[in-house]
Order: sequence, then structure tokens, then C-alpha cells
Amino acid sequence: MTVLINVPAEASYANVLRTTAAAMAARCNLNYDRLEDARLAIDEAFAQIIAFAQSDSHVECSFQEAPRDLSFVLSCPTLLDTPLPTDSFSWTVLSALADELRAVVHDGELAIHVRVHEPQEVSV
Repeated sequence: MTVLINVPAEASYANVLRTTAAAMAARCNLNYDRLEDARLAIDEAFAQIIAFAQSDSHVECSFQEAPRDLSFVLSCPTLLDTPLPTDSFSWTVLSALADELRAVVHDGELAIHVRVHEPQEVSV
């Protein structure tokens, strides 16, 4: 299932995305630790997005769920005309939380792609 949310690019809306990420992670049957990773990852990604957002813009967040796997993309019109800086503490935290992570700046829009999954257990 895909869920799409559009919120103003303001820090006060981070809770909406955190709550949605946690609910979606639970639907994906991620364990508690991975659920919390997803919640923290979306918080960090949202902070990155709004730091470089054009004034009065909105952030679009698309969640894609699968069994034991949650992906989301946050995108917003940006002031950046170069790649997103990845040497910040926030990006380091985000990198530690996500299993896959990339940021793209294209045609005046910044998009951050994040994937959190739980590895399949190996049967012996």
C-alpha cells in the first residue's frame, strides 16, 4: 500500500510524519527497534528537507509498505542548486538509521529516499 501526505515545510508538522511512519512500520510488521528507527529516520529526513525548503512550500511524503519493509520519499521545492550536504550530524544520524538512503536535487526539488527493513531470518 502507498500513503501520500502533504504538509507545510514547518517543524511543527514533524509529529504528523513521525506518527504516520510508526503506524506504517507497525503495519509492515517491523520489530520495535526498527519501528523506532523509521520514526527517527523520518524526523531527521524532514529536518533536512525543511532546512533547505523554499519559503511557504509544502513537503510531500510518500510511504510504500511491504512485509518487513518500509520506504518513504520526502520531497519539496528547494533553495539548493547543488547536492544536499551529507557532512552534517543530522545526515550521519539518518545514515545510521536507514538501510538505504539517498538524496537527489533535480529541477529545483530536493528528494530524500529512505528505506528501513528487517532482514529475513535464516532457517537452519
